[in-house]
Amino acid sequence: MATQRPISTISYNSESFLVEKLNALVSAHTLQSYVYIKHTGEDGDKDHIHLLVFPNKRIDPMDLSDHLKEFVQGSAKPLGVLNWHTSKESDWFLYAIHNADYLASHSEFEKEKIPYCEDDFVYSEGFLLHESLARALASLKHSTASIVQSLRSGVDPVSLIEVGSNPFLVNNVFRLLSSSDFSDLKHQVDFYRSVVNQMNELFFRLGYEVNIDSITGKVDIFRRYVDE
Repeated sequence: MATQRPISTISYNSESFLVEKLNALVSAHTLQSYVYIKHTGEDGDKDHIHLLVFPNKRIDPMDLSDHLKEFVQGSAKPLGVLNWHTSKESDWFLYAIHNADYLASHSEFEKEKIPYCEDDFVYSEGFLLHESLARALASLKHSTASIVQSLRSGVDPVSLIEVGSNPFLVNNVFRLLSSSDFSDLKHQVDFYRSVVNQMNELFFRLGYEVNIDSITGKVDIFRRYVDE
């Protein structure tokens, strides 16, 4: 399925091959830009590259996968990339650097991971890396987890709204924390979170991805790109 949205994948290509192919795609105006970061393998995984690309036009992710097949002498199977997924830029960057606050707010990341920094990224000419990373880090300040932590530490709700936090989210979290029934409500939240996780697993098996905005609650459903 063709898309013009930012998409990401994990690459096991050699870095020299990957850069050559990506630069060729930028020169051909197929991609507007790209950015990637190398991660050392953890928990039995091999070293790999997290790659985010910004299409310049509608492209078929499977065509990209074919373009990045790297045939290695003596190997029956070429190096390449995993399935592509639509990506929210801020989430991609926060995971890419293994931001501790971001990982802690997502239950699927139970173990500490190797931290990375801005200097570890490689990107196409003209890509505004510093600005993109700054936006990603700024988004943490207005996340639900951050608002809960601030209110618990005594920060005035109005102060959070003045610095850009969603007023409805701040109000709801403040009322929740102020409630004598907070413990019961927390159990309800945990229950609904479990339901959401089960829903995500179901949609994943059916070939779809579900993206729920933690601030607005907006739900987007996308068809996954599956190699045939």
